Amino acid sequence: MRMTTLVPHVAVIAILGMSLGCATAPDIMSLEPGLQAELFNGKDLTGWNVLTEDYFDAPGKVSVKGGSMILGAGSDLTGVQWAGKTLRNDYVISLEARRTKGSDFFCGLTFPINDSYVSLILGGWGGGAVGLSNIDDMSAIENDTTQYIEFKQNKWYFIEVEVTGGRIRVFLDDKKIIDQEIKDHRFTIWPQQEPVRPLGVATYGTEGEFRRFALRRAVTTDTDS
Repeated sequence: MRMTTLVPHVAVIAILGMSLGCATAPDIMSLEPGLQAELFNGKDLTGWNVLTEDYFDAPGKVSVKGGSMILGAGSDLTGVQWAGKTLRNDYVISLEARRTKGSDFFCGLTFPINDSYVSLILGGWGGGAVGLSNIDDMSAIENDTTQYIEFKQNKWYFIEVEVTGGRIRVFLDDKKIIDQEIKDHRFTIWPQQEPVRPLGVATYGTEGEFRRFALRRAVTTDTDS
């Protein structure tokens, strides 16, 4: 039986890459279990590609100010893609995000699950819809993860996504809002989100800000049942 032990996000683990004065983005693939990499250094867009093609051909301005990555309101999508390789299982993504302008999703986080991808949508479909898109070809507004949360403008929200132990768990301000089994389900993303793969974030007609964007390799223990 496979058992997964997660290191609490509040713990000080280890920071790799720019936070150590490195001139390049951190190498996620070299992370040891329990270690964390800061994906966004708070100073510039090192390690990130700004998306400008396909459905992202009319984006808002992407900039860094005051330690935050700012994705301006586009027509319709604005997004960034992690330029390096990333883990596909047994990892934890954490970040803080807020909506500063607009009324649609301010955090469309696309991430890998084994050989597939899925997007976490926060604040879509008029401002409050939350869910994973897509599960078994059903979008974030029509599957078992669908819910409504009232997001306050300019308020920072702490988001943590765990892809561990055969499940996807999402925490918002330390409250678990999604606990989705991976086995026997099909995960896909909307065609609009394909440029964001394997890992990235987008906004829809909305200005969003992000900070403290990190990825941790989960600590796992394999034991015989």
